[in-house]
Amino acid sequence: MSDLHHRGLPLIPATIQLSSLLDLSTRLAESDSEERLLNAAVLSVMGKLKILRACVLQPDQDGWVVTHAKGIASMRFGRFESLGIRYTSAYDDTAALHAAGIYWIVPLMVRGATVAMLCFGPTIDGSDTSEDVRTYMGLVQSITATSLHNAQMVQSLLATTQELQRRNLLVTTLFESARDFSGMTDVATIFRTLSYRLMGQLMISSFALYLREPLNGQTILVNRTDTPSFANVAPDVLGITSTLRVAGIADDPDVQERLLDANVAAVAALTVHGTAKGAIAVGPKLNGGAFSDEELSFLESLGNTAMAAIENDRAVERELERLKLENELSIAASIQRGLLPLHLPVVQGYDIAASTIPSKQVSGDYYDVISLDAHRTLLAIADVSGKGIPASLVMANVQAALNVLATLDLQVDSIADRINRLVCDNTEPDVFVTMFIGVLDTSTHTLSYVNMGHNPPVMISGREGGNVTLLKDGGVLAGVIPNPKPYRTGTIDLQEQDVLVLYTDGVTEARNDGYDEYGMDALTHAIRQSRALPAQGILSSLLTDVKRHANARPLDDDTSILILKRRDTSV
Repeated sequence: MSDLHHRGLPLIPATIQLSSLLDLSTRLAESDSEERLLNAAVLSVMGKLKILRACVLQPDQDGWVVTHAKGIASMRFGRFESLGIRYTSAYDDTAALHAAGIYWIVPLMVRGATVAMLCFGPTIDGSDTSEDVRTYMGLVQSITATSLHNAQMVQSLLATTQELQRRNLLVTTLFESARDFSGMTDVATIFRTLSYRLMGQLMISSFALYLREPLNGQTILVNRTDTPSFANVAPDVLGITSTLRVAGIADDPDVQERLLDANVAAVAALTVHGTAKGAIAVGPKLNGGAFSDEELSFLESLGNTAMAAIENDRAVERELERLKLENELSIAASIQRGLLPLHLPVVQGYDIAASTIPSKQVSGDYYDVISLDAHRTLLAIADVSGKGIPASLVMANVQAALNVLATLDLQVDSIADRINRLVCDNTEPDVFVTMFIGVLDTSTHTLSYVNMGHNPPVMISGREGGNVTLLKDGGVLAGVIPNPKPYRTGTIDLQEQDVLVLYTDGVTEARNDGYDEYGMDALTHAIRQSRALPAQGILSSLLTDVKRHANARPLDDDTSILILKRRDTSV
């Protein structure tokens, strides 16, 4: 029996120790909270040993802080180590504890580190130095440390399970979002769905989507109208090329400050098929926590999915617009074909053929053959600056004006002057028309003409040698000068077998893969080679030669040709 027993100090009977320890184990097993475990251990020891003062020391940055204080004030102590159960002393590093009335220090070790210390004052009955008390304290230390270790394991498993569940939920949300977005063709619905997903998974209340290419006139879509500051930092957000927390921006403090002032917490750059399309910025989480790496990845993935859906919607809109335009162009082309002569008039003693090939669905080229009376026929060819619908509209006006003027029995120079004034008065300054107008008189076999800045028609003599004459007389092209110098009228005689070719610059400027133009030399050579053929044969031969030169390359400009050939009366 110990000396303490001989001195009459009470000891803890073994049965009481066992009962107390079993009770402590049971209480500690009921909780997986470290704080509750520590509090239960302190209260259990205080009750069994009749101790009035106790606390727990837990580590912080500077030393130890008092928690679960029982009978002593909360305070801090400098750092000291205690690898085993020990008494406090007024003469070592535990002097401050000793002065506060603490007698026992029971360190709790988990995985080799001190996670807390149970601290107790003296017992009421003075049994503090009893060997049985020390043994009891050692058992309490072991049971409590084991319970703390188990609690940490449970908490770790719970945290891991929750993290896995959260990650699984993020992945599930991404799959569901991709499925939902794939069927959406309305930007408002896409944005609303994106808003629900972000608020539900990231616990944020504000975000903005930034577009590099405007959509319906907008480049910034904000989910809340009370966050105008998001719009103010658009250049900063779009300048970010990765996914990041704003608080972690280190290379540009000015950008970081502006984004933080705008209440932006995280930014993700968004791409579609490797092309930068915009960015998404979100405000802080409602719980004040930081965004995890997985949440940032979720933000980027969800944003990219939404951006892809927006780009798909944009592509659908473009395709609908393209189909609408194609339909309008088809209608315009049909109308335009109706403006060209459906059947060329029969001109006694002459053979006529014509064709136009638009570089687009509608053309800015125009030709016409109008019978004026029994002996006179008007021939015209024109080229409006530009291509497509705008040029075709001007061409339609020129065609209508020419048909009206043809009924007024005007001289060819007067027709040219009125066409010029019409174009000047009804088009923009950058619109002009080159035009050739000629009147063939079959009674005299002469052609009176005015060339209004157009490619000079080529006349190849039917006689041996096939001399070439270019029809250049005229004046300025239409639409440039409202009151130009009077147009000069040129006149040529047409002999039997003579061939006159009117054409637009799409013929001579047709290019091959080497960008070499067809040119005047090739044109006159082709006419000479085919001049023995009827007008239609000459036309077909010319078109074939132009296409041969282009080597299947699409024509760069509208191409029109009008052939007039005087027949051989001896045949």
